[in-house]
Amino acid sequence: MKISVVGNVNMDLSAFISESGNNEENRISEMSFAIGGSASNTSIMLNRLRKSIYLQGAVGRDSFGEMALELLKREGLNTDYLSKLNGKTGFCFSAISEDGQRHLFTYRGVNEKEYTIEDGFDFYHFGGITPDQIERFLDKTGEVRFSYNPGGIVSFEKTSGVAAIAASCEVLFVNESEWNHLEQSLTVEPKEIVVTLGAKGSKIKNGPEEAAFPAKVVDTTGAGDSFIAGFLYAYLSGKDPAQCLKIGNLLASMVVSRSGASPAFAYNDVSTLASIYNLYL
Repeated sequence: MKISVVGNVNMDLSAFISESGNNEENRISEMSFAIGGSASNTSIMLNRLRKSIYLQGAVGRDSFGEMALELLKREGLNTDYLSKLNGKTGFCFSAISEDGQRHLFTYRGVNEKEYTIEDGFDFYHFGGITPDQIERFLDKTGEVRFSYNPGGIVSFEKTSGVAAIAASCEVLFVNESEWNHLEQSLTVEPKEIVVTLGAKGSKIKNGPEEAAFPAKVVDTTGAGDSFIAGFLYAYLSGKDPAQCLKIGNLLASMVVSRSGASPAFAYNDVSTLASIYNLYL
């Protein structure tokens, strides 16, 4: 199966913030700089699960864009369809508290510009991309199989557009607050609505709910993107809904126990942990 992930590509600066009573200036105990963005994160995790992924999206003609391309190529992703546009590459600053919870400050940059989306793939996942751009693509190609994770900014700012795209998609991925906001706007529901529940796990609307796996939380950045990668890996392999949720939860547990949105681990690491819980990839 030929799979393309389309959407946000960022550079992420993650700052781990120490507790302090100082209201004017606070210490950063640790920092990391890495590739990020919902589409990048999901692509990287799917690629590590041995799915060959073509990433589509945009980076700017700037130093961050060059850095992003280099990091994506190191991950083995196919970036032939990644556009280089005039403008600035997307950037996200993440302030992470001592309990691993994060506050994100995102500059979307060229992620919000129109770029070409190539057709000819068996399945698409759209991550953080605006509904109008998906609509233009679907107007050109007609019916295709796809899933959609609009993300917080798009869900809250472009609610009606997200609802319209959701009516055509196969799987809609949202977190609990996004779902509470979108639910009343969906006149036609997709085949599956998957809701991530943070520390509680995940569920499928009108389907199973699965608890999160134990993890010592270091950084929750990228947990949702890694969950989507695990879910899609299982879904596109023909596994049942409960197994899809479990494998998604498993990947999320691995990501939150390390710093960064796509911390380093390999397929064998996932497989070994999965076997402990009697899961099979």
